[in-house]
Amino acid sequence: MLEKESISLQFNSISWEACLLGEQVVLLSCDVGIPIEKIHQSVQIIENTLEGDLHDIVPTYHSIAVFSNLALSNLISRLEGKNMTLSINKKAQKTLEIPICYEFGTDLDRVSNENQLTKNDVIDFHLQGTYRALFFGFTPGFIYADGLSEKLYCPRLETPRNRVAKGSVGIAGNQTGIYSLASPGGWNIIGRTPVKLLDIEQQHSNFINLGATYRFFQINKSAFDSWDD
Repeated sequence: MLEKESISLQFNSISWEACLLGEQVVLLSCDVGIPIEKIHQSVQIIENTLEGDLHDIVPTYHSIAVFSNLALSNLISRLEGKNMTLSINKKAQKTLEIPICYEFGTDLDRVSNENQLTKNDVIDFHLQGTYRALFFGFTPGFIYADGLSEKLYCPRLETPRNRVAKGSVGIAGNQTGIYSLASPGGWNIIGRTPVKLLDIEQQHSNFINLGATYRFFQINKSAFDSWDD
């Protein structure tokens, strides 16, 4: 039987509540005021502390799902009191450059009309942004990122599409995201990248890592079709 109660623990100078979501899934939740950078640090601590006992880890804004075969009490005892050290603090990453073709922008007109901009304005504002991968979901490798210009905020589609092409770049509210796989989706599609963002056959399968920053540069459809990454 799964334990229903939550258990408190402290690591990375954050107070967490831990509870079981399943037989091998522990959800760690923290206060909504904790900045995303501290969540990313906490992910590093978990990865380096649990190592081979960690099967997967899924962070969000204020929680982290930890997939492991460890008992809840064992997992908590290993994390309790752990803090960032220089030895596990990742070096600053270079901002990535990601190609995008706006000719696939199915919803460019909608974003333009919503914000009273021309399509060229939307493209220009989007290209000016520097984006940061906050976390991944709702499908493997789907990137939720901040850094979107306020001039481009746009609500999700009222009716999601049955299929959005792999590599599609979308806007929903104040976020921009990239579909690593073809899937249903309700984001406003403004372009598509030819870069392979997810390789499920590799252990470190994401082209863009958690917390990484990236910018877009524009290519045309001919370059998209001939792109080889």
